[in-house]
Amino acid sequence: MGTNSFIFFGLLLIPLIVFLIWVIKQDKKRNYIGLVLLVIGIVIATYSIIKLDKKYLDPQNPNTATEASPKSSSFK
Repeated sequence: MGTNSFIFFGLLLIPLIVFLIWVIKQDKKRNYIGLVLLVIGIVIATYSIIKLDKKYLDPQNPNTATEASPKSSSFK
């Protein structure tokens, strides 16, 4: 992952962790099912973002950048 990806994760991950801690403290019944599902979703999303980022930043495969961008059209 590039430096920009680490900055992006840092800017989103730190407030998310603070929010999760606040949600845990607000829960009077201590029902953790929703929180566990949320954390599992975050882990799956993080894993897939890292895998996609690695695929498109791979220097061994220069054609991946052109696959993601659509072909430009001319309006002449």
